[in-house]
Amino acid sequence: MKRLAADQIKQIEYEILIEFDRICKDNGLTYCLAYGTALGAERHNGFIPWDDDIDVHMPRKDYERLFDLFSEGLKSSCDLVSYRDDSSIYQFAKLVDKKTTAYETFVGPSRSIGLWIDIFPLEPLDSINDKKLKKTLKLNSFYNLWRNFAVADTNTGSTRMIVLIKKLVCPFAKHLNVKKMNEKLDAIARDFSTHNSEMSPYLIDCIGGGIIYKRSSIFPAKPGTFEGRAFPCPANPDDYLATVYGNWKQVPPEDKRAVHFPNAFLKDEE
Repeated sequence: MKRLAADQIKQIEYEILIEFDRICKDNGLTYCLAYGTALGAERHNGFIPWDDDIDVHMPRKDYERLFDLFSEGLKSSCDLVSYRDDSSIYQFAKLVDKKTTAYETFVGPSRSIGLWIDIFPLEPLDSINDKKLKKTLKLNSFYNLWRNFAVADTNTGSTRMIVLIKKLVCPFAKHLNVKKMNEKLDAIARDFSTHNSEMSPYLIDCIGGGIIYKRSSIFPAKPGTFEGRAFPCPANPDDYLATVYGNWKQVPPEDKRAVHFPNAFLKDEE
């Protein structure tokens, strides 16, 4: 297999985003660019130069419809992977390229999938003063933490201390059932959609970072430029990005730029 360079990784991920956009347009699905991708579109008109990640948000009903489409045999150059069919260890869906294999350093090569974009479902939330909210988010954080330990590669870490902690904790976490934990995380998230109005004033990314947004800061999405092409972006990017990053307009100094590239390879032709 041929190892892919950073610019090649970005190009393939960009092509996955284009395919995702096509699927959504063809099937009337709502989405918008999210997190660092939304930041990149607003601040750099494309990828953050030191990052490759592509993230999108989808309302829960559109997210579930996407699963249905692939189950019904949707024709695509990509696959939809998730814990639901054991094709992924992650609690959210990924649209992956079929011609590549890749893995994040913290999980190691045994967890390889194709290069991907991350798809985070958004749940409706009627009130940020919901009595169950804090308890639910704490439970969500608990499952997320132990799920991450359960899939982590104990030989890697950003510091020696993190490697040491992983070596101490991961052997116990490895005995946990990751699929069951992902099912718990997904069930916690779906509960918001069950008990809140579809047009509630707030949205929460329960499966991702547990961040609460004003609905009006995200939807209806507006066109934004990402690598020379128009994609749906948050309706109020300043409000959305400030919620996620605080002072998002300030470009971080070089020593504060977290480089994020997976280990990626082009599969040998069969």
